[in-house]
Amino acid sequence: MKKKPRILFWIYGFFLHYCLAYHLQSHLDADFFAIIDINSKPKIFFQTQNLVKFQKLWFLHDQIKKTKADPDMDYLSQFERKYGIDLWKLALNERIFYEHNRFYKFSRREILTILEQETKFFEGVLDEINPDYFLTYEPMFHQQKLLLEVCKARGIKVLSISGTGIENNHIITENGATFDLDQSHNVDKKLTREGTNSSTKHDYDALFQDNLKYHNIKISNKLRALMDYLSDSDADLVNSNFMYYGRSKFKVVKDALLLEIRRKQNYKFLQKHSVSSPSLKIPFVYFPMNINMEMNLLHYAPYYTNQIEVIRHIAKSLPVDYVLYVKEHIAAGLRGWNSINYYKQIIEIPNVVLISPNFDNNTLLQNAKLIMTVRGTASLKALKYGKPAIVFGDQPIQIMPSVFKVGSLSALPELIKKALEYKTDPADYDKYKNLLSDRLFQFNTFEFENKRDAGFFSGGIYSNVLFSEKNMTEFIDKNEGMLSGLLNAHLKILSGDITPLK
Repeated sequence: MKKKPRILFWIYGFFLHYCLAYHLQSHLDADFFAIIDINSKPKIFFQTQNLVKFQKLWFLHDQIKKTKADPDMDYLSQFERKYGIDLWKLALNERIFYEHNRFYKFSRREILTILEQETKFFEGVLDEINPDYFLTYEPMFHQQKLLLEVCKARGIKVLSISGTGIENNHIITENGATFDLDQSHNVDKKLTREGTNSSTKHDYDALFQDNLKYHNIKISNKLRALMDYLSDSDADLVNSNFMYYGRSKFKVVKDALLLEIRRKQNYKFLQKHSVSSPSLKIPFVYFPMNINMEMNLLHYAPYYTNQIEVIRHIAKSLPVDYVLYVKEHIAAGLRGWNSINYYKQIIEIPNVVLISPNFDNNTLLQNAKLIMTVRGTASLKALKYGKPAIVFGDQPIQIMPSVFKVGSLSALPELIKKALEYKTDPADYDKYKNLLSDRLFQFNTFEFENKRDAGFFSGGIYSNVLFSEKNMTEFIDKNEGMLSGLLNAHLKILSGDITPLK
């Protein structure tokens, strides 16, 4: 008799995989399990909920304790060898552990003891339930990425939801760096061109701009969130969840106020010292910056997280008659922009021009001779506009012949020359879409996240809140339609191995 398949879900504050599990249980005869990475008050809902019939739940932060013990280095070394996972690469690219944490400085011992507890916990769960599938979203934090890599190494099928940058299309993949495409594959040059026009409603740029407008939060909502935060006792959260270590009401409020001040100061400097109307007639290479602290840099380009250094490397490698245009990401304002000193360092590079973030990104993409990016949608747009591109981090689109991957910094000058000389094929964008077409589905991540914020969070901001099964049921029912593509995409994969319910 065929055993009932087992599905392990990763559930965190996004709630997407909880909603997905709710719908999947009506279609599949399978056992559901979940690891939940959540803060203290929403945890109460998951402890008592009966909407999804999980066989067992684990709460990640119940497993991670403060300890004065030294880490078991023999175990961690054996773990690295066993799974081929570089733990320090994960740790030093975790925004909570290093560089971006404004509230707490983790010691080497603390980081290693947290990693030890996480790895032992994950191995214990996988040994206990032996899942057939691990369902997750593209990893944002190291703990999620760590479990994903362990599952891959153990032969557990990973179904990870990733955005593609193609309109509002998403894909389910095991490897977000490649979308499971064979990078040695020779793209068919004879592939016929198909229409690529998409409605403005589903255009990625339009969706992104709508999301930026949504995050322009009203003062009344900020005040409501602030009052709820100040009246809330979060001592348990601060002591039990390493992502909140070092926080206090005073520190958080002070940090928020200083962030607003820095945001205005940084933007004022950026506007004054960046070029608002760059020349499009001179030969230039275009480098659109990524947002710091995002997974595009931290997980998929772990050795290129310092964008100033990347810009310097490019500037050193350009042909003498070219200029490097650099433009800050328009969404960097959500994180307060980069510091004035950060922008000064870019401006001081003699053959670099810093462009105003308000200048049209597509105009620069269309007029550049070459697009260079650490990782992100810029290389996809380069393909769409018939421009060669160079990427530093692993990206699915590097399967296309006009997209070049940096292998060695010392070889960068020659790679740039090669890319500048490459004759692009105007049909390549359609060829790339065709490679993914049977796996794409429509899902608006921005809209789901914004509805989550409005439906659960205080003022649409403060997330450590209580909510009931009624709240969750109303949210699931109201947003059932927008999850249909996501649900069907999973069923298409899972129903091959799991008996559908009658």
